[in-house]
Amino acid sequence: MRYEDITSYVERLVGEGDKLQSWAHGRSRLLSDHGVVPIDPTRGRFLELIARLSSPNRVLEIGSGAGYSALWIMKGMGRKGSLETIERDPVVAKEFEAVIEKAHLTNRVKVRLGPALPTLRRLSGPYDLVFIDADKNEYPDYLTYGLKLTRVGAVILADNMLWSGATFLRGVRREGAKGIVEYTKRIFSDSRLVSLVLPLGDGLAISLRIH
Repeated sequence: MRYEDITSYVERLVGEGDKLQSWAHGRSRLLSDHGVVPIDPTRGRFLELIARLSSPNRVLEIGSGAGYSALWIMKGMGRKGSLETIERDPVVAKEFEAVIEKAHLTNRVKVRLGPALPTLRRLSGPYDLVFIDADKNEYPDYLTYGLKLTRVGAVILADNMLWSGATFLRGVRREGAKGIVEYTKRIFSDSRLVSLVLPLGDGLAISLRIH
């Protein structure tokens, strides 16, 4: 069996989500010139499952995109809880707000416009769930703040852990790989976390804070 065949099979089972999620996924693709690459539906479904299992009251998303991942998370949260997202590109943030408005979630979602690291310094926790999908070079710093802003029982997720093979295959080079590799080392060596990298799409790391 090839990994690509397994991935395609699972993606067919999941689909693109509901009608609104499918629309948001399409809107995300239109923002490729702004660096937006939406998660695939399989990772989206996983985010939904984690939200359902952990029942978070406060969620922090670092890197909003057009709102496709946020819709999956909010679907898992049901009618409770709130989500804050950090986005540095005003064009992307505007599209995100349009998607959230269409989903009638405006009163539960807040967009913080600006670079991630300065914004993270101004936040106060605790957050119950953190999803990281932004500048790969800054992943280790995002983890530092993620730990500061969470408590025992929180879940920290990070996307693109495989980075098209650049994080683990010799001869494959890609900007941002070093940041992801360092992030990976830290989540597996930090005694406060129990972590695993799942081969979903381009790789998704999940860490449970136990201390």
